[in-house]
Amino acid sequence: MRRAVAWGFVGPPVVVLLVFAEIGGRISPPAVDVAAWCFGSAAVLLALKLVVWISAAHRTFAPPERLAAFVMLCTIAMGWYAARQWIHERQFDDLVASQNADLKLTVMELSSEILAFVAARLRDAPPAPRSATWDQDEAAATHYEIATARAFERQFGKRVHATHDILGLLGIADKDLDVFYARPADAFQMRVVAAKLASLAARVPPR
Repeated sequence: MRRAVAWGFVGPPVVVLLVFAEIGGRISPPAVDVAAWCFGSAAVLLALKLVVWISAAHRTFAPPERLAAFVMLCTIAMGWYAARQWIHERQFDDLVASQNADLKLTVMELSSEILAFVAARLRDAPPAPRSATWDQDEAAATHYEIATARAFERQFGKRVHATHDILGLLGIADKDLDVFYARPADAFQMRVVAAKLASLAARVPPR
């Protein structure tokens, strides 16, 4: 038994287990079960080595050896606990990074959709007022602008509001966006909203 838990037998598997646990914890997404099993198995092997040593030599232990045995046992237990905490922290960090990447992509896509919407509306906009028909042309332009604002609200209103609030929770804000996001009245303000969303997306932290 003592030979089976000698360092020549225990050391290599412990090193291999720790290496695999480190790899499993650092890949994305972390292999939580694999890393936890490897850390746990390494701790069991080290604890078994320590128990066998104590069982075989405890009669000759002086106080320093007893203290050393207790400290080593506590170190193994604390190391295993710290390793489990590290694994779960890695899992949480990876989840946050994934969510932030999704948020950044979503905000950029929303910005692009708004710009495409504005470009399409401007292509179909009535011509600029002419002197001969000024009143009618101005009324048509005003009507089209109101219809554009209503279409924007139907298509983007809820998404823009939700995106603004989510970014705000992350501490990412812009004064111009705060002014115009609630109900942009014309193409200029809609472009401002789109541009500011794209700018804020770039500020979403990676994790």
